[in-house]
Amino acid sequence: MARRTDARLKSFFASRRRFSRWALAAALVAMVGILPGHAQQTSRAKILSKRLMCMCGCAQVLGECNHVGCTMSGGMLKDLDRQVAGGGSDNLVLQSFVQDFGEKVLAEPPARGFNLLAWLMPIFVTLAGFAVVRTVMVRWRHPALATAAGPDRMSGRLSARKNDASEAAADEMLQRVRRESGLDD
Repeated sequence: MARRTDARLKSFFASRRRFSRWALAAALVAMVGILPGHAQQTSRAKILSKRLMCMCGCAQVLGECNHVGCTMSGGMLKDLDRQVAGGGSDNLVLQSFVQDFGEKVLAEPPARGFNLLAWLMPIFVTLAGFAVVRTVMVRWRHPALATAAGPDRMSGRLSARKNDASEAAADEMLQRVRRESGLDD
């Protein structure tokens, strides 16, 4: 009986070892499948990949595209590696991608034409914001200066004229009511 139990235990542990070996092998294969199949070789290619956009629609730079099932980044990175290994200059490599995909492949728009507006607009908006903040702060600090030359002086004169006219109309109405009612003094 003891031999039978020992045989069962040996069989159990042997099958368990076999299973763990297979599980380890499957895990390694799965991990290799997760790794990107487009490893970049040079730091220059990595730098250039940050200046290009992935064309899969994920709106990320090519070097950082983590879109699941992206069909574009692998081919684009291989093409980039091939061109960098071929010895092309940075501008030549970028221009080849522009010819293939258009200017939308560039992460930064070139500073010419209508794209110049994309570079200058943040500066103009910032300056306009500073001007608004400065104007508001001056008016908060010196409210008398803001109102002394402002329209309030004129409106004060106009309101005095309005008060005189409305008082005269009220007096005339009161006299008319007294005459018609017979309460004339």
